[in-house]
Amino acid sequence: MEATSLVELGLVACAVALGTYFFRVPYTIGLVLAGLALSFFHALEIHLSKELILLLFLPPLLFEGALHMELGQLRRYATPVGFLALAGTLITALLIAAGAHYGLGLPWSFALLLGVILSPTDPVSVLAMFKQYGAPKGLQTVLEGESVFNDGIGIVLYLIVLQGIAGPPVGLGEGVLEFLKVALGGAAVGFALGYLVHRLLGQINDHLTEVMISVVLAFGSYILAENLHFSGVVSTVVAGLIIGNYGTVFSMSPTTRLSLLNFWAVVAFLANSAVFLLIGLDFDLARAGGNAVAIGVTVLLVLLARTLAVYSLLPLSNRLVRPSRRIPWAWMHAINWGGLRGTIPIALVLGLEPGLRQVGGVHLTTVVFAVALFSLVVQGLSMKPLLQRLGLIGVSAERLEYETQLARTIALGAALEEARQLEQRGEASPELLEATRQRLAEEREAVLRDLDQAVHSRESLRDHEALRLQRHLGLTQRAAVADALRRGLISEEAAATLSEELDAQLEEG
Repeated sequence: MEATSLVELGLVACAVALGTYFFRVPYTIGLVLAGLALSFFHALEIHLSKELILLLFLPPLLFEGALHMELGQLRRYATPVGFLALAGTLITALLIAAGAHYGLGLPWSFALLLGVILSPTDPVSVLAMFKQYGAPKGLQTVLEGESVFNDGIGIVLYLIVLQGIAGPPVGLGEGVLEFLKVALGGAAVGFALGYLVHRLLGQINDHLTEVMISVVLAFGSYILAENLHFSGVVSTVVAGLIIGNYGTVFSMSPTTRLSLLNFWAVVAFLANSAVFLLIGLDFDLARAGGNAVAIGVTVLLVLLARTLAVYSLLPLSNRLVRPSRRIPWAWMHAINWGGLRGTIPIALVLGLEPGLRQVGGVHLTTVVFAVALFSLVVQGLSMKPLLQRLGLIGVSAERLEYETQLARTIALGAALEEARQLEQRGEASPELLEATRQRLAEEREAVLRDLDQAVHSRESLRDHEALRLQRHLGLTQRAAVADALRRGLISEEAAATLSEELDAQLEEG
C-alpha cells in the first residue's frame, strides 16, 4: 500500500467519522457503506490482502482488545466463553458445511472450508455500541471473549482443512493433535513473552520506551508464534492479557498506564477504520449478482448455525455454573444477533490460492465478503433497537436521577478542593474564597441529603450504591498493593497472592 493511499484512506475515514457522529450511525458500519459507495464509483483503488490483515491490522486489534479484558470477569464467564469459542465454532463450521454441501452442491472438502472460514466472529462495531450505550459489562466480556478465542480456533481449523484439500485427508486424531499443538504453543509463546515484558517494564520508568516495547510485543508475539508454526492470534491475545492485567497494574506508573491505553486506543481506531473501509472498497458488486443465490443461502446458514449454537450451548453452560454466573435469556438474544463476521473471515478467504476461490460456480471470496457486509450492516444497524427492546441499554428515570445527583456532588467536591488549593497558593482574595466555599459547601450538603434520601428509599439504588462502593474500595486496595510492589516494600509473590484475593472479592460482589 502506497503512502498516498494511506493518506487517502485517512481522509475518507475522517470524513466518515464526522458524518457518523452527526447522523448517529455506528462508525464501523459507516466505513463499510462509504467503502461500497467509493467502490461503485471507482473513486479509490486499494485492495485488501491476507498479509495486510494478518500482519498489519490483526495484531494491534487483538492486543488492544486483550489489554482491556479483565481476567476476573473472564474467569467469571469462562464456561460460557469456552462453550461458545470451542464447541460453538465447531458447531457453526459443521452446520454451514452441511448446508453448503446439500444446498449449494459444494464438495464436502470445500463446504468444510467455507464453514471454517465463516465460523470466527468479529463483533467490533457491536462492542463499540455496547460501551457507548452502557450495556452490561458481563455481556461485553462474553461476546468479546468468544470473539478473541474463536479467532484462533477458526484459523487453526482453516489450516487443517486446507492441508486436507492440498494433500492426504487429515484424520480426526491427527487434527485434534494439530489443533492442540498450534493453540497451546501459541499460548506458551504469548505467556513467555508477556511475562518477560511485564518484568522488563518494572525496571523502566519512561512512558515512551514502555509504549514502544508494547508495540514490539504485540507484533513480535504474533510473528514469532507464526514462524514457530503456532497460532499468532492466541499468542498475541495471551500477551495482551498479561500486560493488561499485570503489566499495567504492577509494572507501570499511572502516567505510563494512561499513555499506553491512549496510544493503543488510537492504534485500534486507525486499524479498524482502514480494515472496514477496505472491506467495502474491495467488494465486487458485479460478481455478487451472479452469486446471489449462493449468498442468500449462506447468509441463512450462518444465522441458523449461530442460533442453534447459542441456544443449545448457553442453557447447557447455565446448568454447570452457580446461579450468579448464569447467562440471562436477554443476554442470549443479544449474543446470538451480535455474532457478526468481519476481518478474520475476510483474511482467510483472501489467503486461498486462486484455484480454490471458485467451486462449481460459487465464488467463495464474493460469498464471504457478502456475508461480512450483511452482518456488519444489517445486524449492526439493528443491534441498538434490539438492545433497547431487551432492556439492556439505557437507564431508568430513578437511576438517571441518582447518577445526576452523584455527578453534582463530585463536581461540587472538586470545586471545593480547587478553592482550597487557590487559597493555599494565594491566587485569590481570602474573603471572596471563603464566601464561595461556604456557598459551594451548602449546595453540596443539600445535594448529599437528596442523594442519601434517594438511596435509602429505593432498594435497587441501595444495592447499586453498596456494590459500587465495594468495587471502588477493592480497586483502591489493589492500586495500593501495586504501589507497594513498585516501591519494593513487598515481593511479587505476596502482591500476586493478595491481588488474587481482592479479585475474588470483587468478582463475588
